[in-house]
Amino acid sequence: MKNNSQCGFLYNLPFEEYKSLPGLNQSKLKKILFSTSKQKQGYQIQQAMDFGNAGHCLLLEPNKFAEFYVCAPKNLNRRGLNGRKRWKEFCELHSGKNVLALNEWERLNKIHKVFRINPKIKQFWKHGKTEVSMLWKDTKLNLDCKARMDWYDGDSMKIVDLKFTNNIGKFSNQKLMDQHFSIQAAWYRQGVYQLTGNKCEFLFVFVEKYSPHKISVIEASEEIILHGEQAILNLIKRSIKKK
Repeated sequence: MKNNSQCGFLYNLPFEEYKSLPGLNQSKLKKILFSTSKQKQGYQIQQAMDFGNAGHCLLLEPNKFAEFYVCAPKNLNRRGLNGRKRWKEFCELHSGKNVLALNEWERLNKIHKVFRINPKIKQFWKHGKTEVSMLWKDTKLNLDCKARMDWYDGDSMKIVDLKFTNNIGKFSNQKLMDQHFSIQAAWYRQGVYQLTGNKCEFLFVFVEKYSPHKISVIEASEEIILHGEQAILNLIKRSIKKK
């Protein structure tokens, strides 16, 4: 598919193909936001993103995990010049795969075990699909739009988005808005509404990265959705002014 003139839900679409499709998505909106903010993506933020990407793959598409990830040997680390040299050599040996340190690999597998037996997750995963892409036309703004949902069930009208965190207790409504999660919630809900004419629930599933790997499900409130919708309009207006 070369363009998104064919609107709708796309199942089993590889992520690389989704990325190649034209259209505005919430990630591009956030780039506009961060381009004028003082936030910088340092090494620690990049590490968190890498761990989150690996976690998404293992929890949402476990059959593909070995295709994209490999575990570094026990005695291999990135400390010192020699360590970094050996790490680079190992990465080159496994070109095309993402290399995870042993402690990260073990932690992810523990999370996977906790995730699979969680009652709420088991209930979600009985129905619906993971990694669902959608394409739609925003007729008011005349924009081609797209999104990729972690999990979606059109029967119960629910969207689930998976997040990894160090502290599961910190997420109040205000915190969700401060971290711009409201943009994602509003964008995805807007896409589903454009395609189905129905409003759906948006649920954040937070997973703690460290033992005992608590899991919390938080529904995006109307306050969060309204905050996200207003932020989206402001960002689109800002983008149009730049052109």
